[in-house]
Amino acid sequence: MVMRSVAFATMFFAVMLPSPAHANDFPTQARVEYVLQCMDSRGGQKFENLYSCICVIDKIAETISYDEYAEAEVFAQLRSTPGERGGVFRDPERASLLVKKIKDVTGVAEKSCFVTSKARSAE
Repeated sequence: MVMRSVAFATMFFAVMLPSPAHANDFPTQARVEYVLQCMDSRGGQKFENLYSCICVIDKIAETISYDEYAEAEVFAQLRSTPGERGGVFRDPERASLLVKKIKDVTGVAEKSCFVTSKARSAE
């Protein structure tokens, strides 16, 4: 009887606790957009690009919140806007911090997800 109670309690808490993916999940559309852009920048729609790009966005989602990611992407994309309008995206300290953070997180994710040409030549 005690074993059943312990097993039930364990299952209950396992189901009720949010998983890390649920605690910080990116919307499907954001993931798909990232993967498509990533594949385009890596030479097109190939399976190796697909799986590597999925890996990268998953690692990014594990590291930062979607809100930070979205804000950093806006700052990064609009920094090159000329004049005063661009200053709104270039000048705030938060903009620089978030752009640096997204570049660092993406760099680490890409290093772990993409197979390098050196690794291929060793095979």
